[in-house]
Amino acid sequence: MAIIQIKRRTSAGTGPLIGSTGTIKAGEPLVDLNGGNLFISKQDKTGTAGNPLATTDYIEYLNKANAESSMDTKITALALGTASKKNTGTTNGTVPLIGADGKLPSSIIPDVSPVTSVNAKTGAVTITLSELGGVTTTTYNAHVSSNLHLTDDQRTRIANVKNVSVSASTAMVFTDTKVNFLAKTITSGLVLFKEINTTYTPNKEIFFIGLDKDVVLTHASIIDGGTY
Repeated sequence: MAIIQIKRRTSAGTGPLIGSTGTIKAGEPLVDLNGGNLFISKQDKTGTAGNPLATTDYIEYLNKANAESSMDTKITALALGTASKKNTGTTNGTVPLIGADGKLPSSIIPDVSPVTSVNAKTGAVTITLSELGGVTTTTYNAHVSSNLHLTDDQRTRIANVKNVSVSASTAMVFTDTKVNFLAKTITSGLVLFKEINTTYTPNKEIFFIGLDKDVVLTHASIIDGGTY
């Protein structure tokens, strides 16, 4: 029985026949017994110094071990995660796919609605102001005009505010400064002066009323006709 042996590497090294010596035929198989891969020549060619045989002259087929090693190297280089090992689907441990509508399957979307009913109403409901605990405009306006929205301290302060008015009769005059007030004599009648103290909240109005005691006649006063 005849035996057919294909061209094979038995020398040191790995890979197909390359270099400036040797001849290959198109479609000729070469087996690398060291590296374990199969090579098929692409064309007739004789290697020379100017045009040597090269790995590009062959189609390479990896054996099982080399193919797995190459794939593992590629997976590492691409940094593929665990999702690349999962099947598609909608069950536990699978990767869901976007549907034709551009959305995920509704069966795997959880109920994200935070409210399922409002005052026993469901769906698109209309909530009234009273259902939200609100008041009518009339009630609100009445509240605004009252002091219910004030604190006890604020009510006390307002209650202690006095609106004071002091008027002068025909026998009295108001002065524009405190200096003038102190300089008035009895001929000016009863003298008044108002001072506003802004260190108080609200501002404090201080009224001065009276005359300098030195210009008032007493039982010990002397009426002098003067000299000439």
